[in-house]
Amino acid sequence: MRLKLTLQAQQNTIPINYQHFLSSAIYNYLATSNKNFATNLHNGKHFINGKNFKFFTFSWLQFPKKQIINFSIKINSPEFYWYISSSWNEFVQNLVNGLLELGGLRIGQYNFPITQTETLSSVVDGLNKFICLSPIVVTTKKEYKGKLDKYYYKATDNPEEISEKIRQNLINKYTTFFGKEPNDTALKIEFDKNYIKTLKAQVLSHYIKDDLDIKIPAIMCPFTAAGSSELIKFGYECGFGELNSAGFGMVRVIK
Repeated sequence: MRLKLTLQAQQNTIPINYQHFLSSAIYNYLATSNKNFATNLHNGKHFINGKNFKFFTFSWLQFPKKQIINFSIKINSPEFYWYISSSWNEFVQNLVNGLLELGGLRIGQYNFPITQTETLSSVVDGLNKFICLSPIVVTTKKEYKGKLDKYYYKATDNPEEISEKIRQNLINKYTTFFGKEPNDTALKIEFDKNYIKTLKAQVLSHYIKDDLDIKIPAIMCPFTAAGSSELIKFGYECGFGELNSAGFGMVRVIK
């Protein structure tokens, strides 16, 4: 299930690196509704079929009009939008209850009122074209100075490798969530060949964890997903790639 929040832009300017505020807001909504659920989710104590995944994702804020000024975003529209998505009914129910009670989104010192909450259906099938509402993170292990280390794929890296890593990640998440593999495990991710060559396709995202500000490469490019409708729907609801609960891998269907 996917939620679309419409927010009133009462204040004009927010920090350019605001994503960690969104993550904190989600846990705050959940805690307002069900403190134990929020605490266990945040601390990695929710296990499904013996493994821990958080099974939700969220978008960057969607501004109809904006302007980047130094390290801030000036909002030049009366409202903006935020999407949150999950296949997990308990998560969605607690989230909605908290949203209704708190009624706003806090980013630093500012609180933006939520003026509308919409539920969007997951209308996807075995062939869809998507745009990214937040960048996609894909990693592997590669040898560096004699030892294996985490490597973050860049937009210019081998597209076949990236596609296969996304497929395997989705199978793993799907199997953990449902307790069985999907009937069809075929999936091919193909990024837009022209867009992938541009600077816009490669982003360096700030991932705030505890007191660390980790800058990680990620991919922000339209792509086509062809194959298992089960995997594509699950990716649409819970995110493609990794670090979904930190706000990575959310997409929107291009009609």
